[in-house]
Amino acid sequence: MDQKWISELVLDTTQNVFGSMASMNVKGSLSQEAINIPERHLTAMVGFAGSYMGLAAIHCSEKVGKKICGSMLRMPPDTLSDEDVRDAMGEIANMIAGHFKACFIEKIQAQEEVFEQSVPSVICGDDYETHTVTDAPTICCIFNSDHGVFFVELSLKKM
Repeated sequence: MDQKWISELVLDTTQNVFGSMASMNVKGSLSQEAINIPERHLTAMVGFAGSYMGLAAIHCSEKVGKKICGSMLRMPPDTLSDEDVRDAMGEIANMIAGHFKACFIEKIQAQEEVFEQSVPSVICGDDYETHTVTDAPTICCIFNSDHGVFFVELSLKKM
């Protein structure tokens, strides 16, 4: 699998989802650094299983997540509950994964489903790391927005 077009697909997919779902203009680039969010943060992720296995995840501080959610729901961030933020970030992860999947299927010219998506899972905390259970290659992109920095990570492996 060509990692360059996968990286470009992750960047384009994320920019499209944030533009359409949250009316946010985000700029991303490939990141060679480990994801490091020193404050309380959250991760929303969607797993892939089938002909390809892997994971799509978005990582951000809770503060950035709340601002993203406020933009998505068109509400002041300070009026949102933790549950609102988790639900919105899970939905964004689901949209990124779904859009990526549709574009991926088109790009490889698959005639059928190549993988299924799990329902989103969201974790929050002060000090944790996420790891996929497969040895899938991982692409990490860092995005800048008016609301702060966030990361989108994609691991994908043909089975």
